[in-house]
Amino acid sequence: MQVGFVQRILARLRLSPLSCSLLFGCAAASGRFPLQAPLWQDPDQVAFGPAPEEYVSPMVWDVGDQSVFYPLTRVFAVDPAAEAVNVNALDEVANSSWFTNRIGLYGMSPAELATGPCATSVDPPTPWTVTGAKPNGANPGFMMKDARGVRYLVKFDGVVQGPRATSADVIVSKLYHAAGYSVPCNQVVFFDRDLVSMGEGATSENAAGEEEPLTLAHLEEVFAKAQRLPDGRLRASTSQFLPGKPLGPFTYQGTRGDDPNDVIDHQDRRELRGMRLLAAWTQHFDAREQNTLTMWIETGKGQGYVRHNIIDFGDCFGSVWEPPTLGRRLGHSHYVDLAYTFEDWVTLGLIERPWDTARFGPSGKVFGYYDVSNFEPERWKAGYPNPAFSRMSERDAAWMARLIAEFGDEHLRVLVKQGRITEPALEAELLRLLKGRRDRILERYLTRLSPLTLPEIRLGTEAELCLRDLVAESGLRSGHERRHAVAAYVDGTGSSRRLAPVRNAPGHRVCVALPRLAGAGPQAPKYMLLDWVAQSGRFAAEYPARVHLYDLGAQGLRVVGLERPESFEPPPASIWN
Repeated sequence: MQVGFVQRILARLRLSPLSCSLLFGCAAASGRFPLQAPLWQDPDQVAFGPAPEEYVSPMVWDVGDQSVFYPLTRVFAVDPAAEAVNVNALDEVANSSWFTNRIGLYGMSPAELATGPCATSVDPPTPWTVTGAKPNGANPGFMMKDARGVRYLVKFDGVVQGPRATSADVIVSKLYHAAGYSVPCNQVVFFDRDLVSMGEGATSENAAGEEEPLTLAHLEEVFAKAQRLPDGRLRASTSQFLPGKPLGPFTYQGTRGDDPNDVIDHQDRRELRGMRLLAAWTQHFDAREQNTLTMWIETGKGQGYVRHNIIDFGDCFGSVWEPPTLGRRLGHSHYVDLAYTFEDWVTLGLIERPWDTARFGPSGKVFGYYDVSNFEPERWKAGYPNPAFSRMSERDAAWMARLIAEFGDEHLRVLVKQGRITEPALEAELLRLLKGRRDRILERYLTRLSPLTLPEIRLGTEAELCLRDLVAESGLRSGHERRHAVAAYVDGTGSSRRLAPVRNAPGHRVCVALPRLAGAGPQAPKYMLLDWVAQSGRFAAEYPARVHLYDLGAQGLRVVGLERPESFEPPPASIWN
């Protein structure tokens, strides 16, 4: 690896020297964070030109590459997965063309989640003009322009699983948006087919993938697979076209050579690694490159930058497949799973798998095998091996768990309403499933590495350090006393002292008064570390949140970093050297 590249990444992302040592094996790492603000905006949207060429991802190649060739190359690879590269000094991900901090950093009201990426909650106004159709496949549909000329992809549920597909496309898109990803504006709509007409020159895709002139018969074939209301209206989901010029999907590994802003291997981006938990939560087993889309955002005079989007969530919430044995495996196994194949060959198939006992839940075929009881977040798998998902570390998963912890019961209740499920029993069942799987994720990934986050200094009669306690905020340990222990390590001594007491503050924050260091000032800043450990009742204590600060004397205290060690060992002596 070139030294210049390492220096550029460190400078952009404000990585700690400890992270440098973990990721790149950098020499002479002191473990201290520099006296500068953590990075919250990645400068990866610098305008350039001309626009990159469109990338085409043939499905046959993508399937073969991810299912066979990629797993085989990993067997012989000599690059053990290190920690994600694009992590700032507070163990968070900066805003970029890939990710925007929303619910995790600022919080969002249920109403804001309901609006999501849409400018308005109003249905696309009719009449609609069809510009193209796809009557075949599990989710048939067509492209159209509404009365304002805004373009959409319209998709239907099919005749097997009720409102699952369209509800999933809308609910999960809004969930991903709140978490921080760029997605299209998706909405469930009910419309009168008489207000849909064919546009001039419209085409349809046949079973062979070839285009032919659109006819009324094509539209009738699409409408026949739609859910129908008692009043005759049809149910569908609309997905508004994303702004910009499409450049095809992005990959989950490597970088794009014709995008000078794309300097971090995609499999080493935390937002792509951690997205595995979102996919596991919603059973987005089809999380592959063909369900992504990069857009060229023009800034003027032929210049622009690339924005990365996640699209198409119609597979979520328990898609039922034929044969049934395949549908039962979703989430537990890849389509072609070499590890399971080898185990079954060696054991003659005697090992009982989770899918052997899978059964439909209370909703029957609607949500199929989407369940809570057999859900193990750590073992969840997408349909195809995903290079970024497979490199998810404990820290990547803990980061995503902190985001998922922000989705309270009321947030989920409002999100489920966006699916416009007309049967109350189905709506209640989906809410139960989302809450249950969320809690399983939090139980696994929010209670090992510290759930204390977003440190800030508060000034009053004395300076305090305050952090948000996401275990308390999520209610995961509701009814159990929450205890805190804080040890301070001071520059020049290497010894610690206990800080007490910890007080509770509004917004599920916990605060502790900080000592001031003699002789500290802007020209002679003093370094301080705080190891903050939390514990609930009889449960094991979580590992510490290690907060790095500078005492600047009359200019106050400044937080410069937060680490989450995977042990209770004190900070290394090298920090004070």
